[in-house]
Amino acid sequence: MEFFINYPSDNALSRMVAEKIIEQILKGELKPGDKIVESTYAELFNISRSPVREAIYLLTTEGLIERIPRKGAFVKGYTLSEIQDLLDIRNNIELLSAKKIRDPHKKQDLLKELKLILDEMDDCCNRLQYVYLNYAYHYTLIKFSESSVLEEVYSKISLPLIRIQSIHFSLTEAVENSKNEHQKMYEFLKENRVEEFISLLRKHTEDVITNVSKILF
Repeated sequence: MEFFINYPSDNALSRMVAEKIIEQILKGELKPGDKIVESTYAELFNISRSPVREAIYLLTTEGLIERIPRKGAFVKGYTLSEIQDLLDIRNNIELLSAKKIRDPHKKQDLLKELKLILDEMDDCCNRLQYVYLNYAYHYTLIKFSESSVLEEVYSKISLPLIRIQSIHFSLTEAVENSKNEHQKMYEFLKENRVEEFISLLRKHTEDVITNVSKILF
């Protein structure tokens, strides 16, 4: 799965720079508080600073970078409270969408989509790649609700969520637990066991804040 950024931009150069910055943040090469130096990326890609500035602006609107007046742009850090809020938002959106699901066993296209993602997860040995697959899986779960509003709201917090998940999946057991629970959720939907799906989904999301708290705090 390729890296993706949920923003409207026709500038391929700014998108390329933004994707590089995202990759560095998720890999831990750029840490909270690190300054984003425009000249570094202009030299790296042999481009002017204009698309670099646009990339920084776009990632600021996405919540990955923060600008400090007269100092520059820095990788944003998250407090435990902010992480809790983001995960609560994700949890509420997912649970709301789950409650809207009707006859999931009849939605063969979405079930096939989930199965393809599960197969990629089984073969995945790269943590960063797994983070993106995890987001794709959960976004597909939202689509079962057939609510374009919930899909749009969920996509708007995609990058902060992906960043938090990258921390969560630094625990080896978290990846294995995730794979097992994703498989079970798929089976529950396929068998039209919606209540059991909702119960597992709630636990699945609440485990993330527990693991992130262990790592960061």
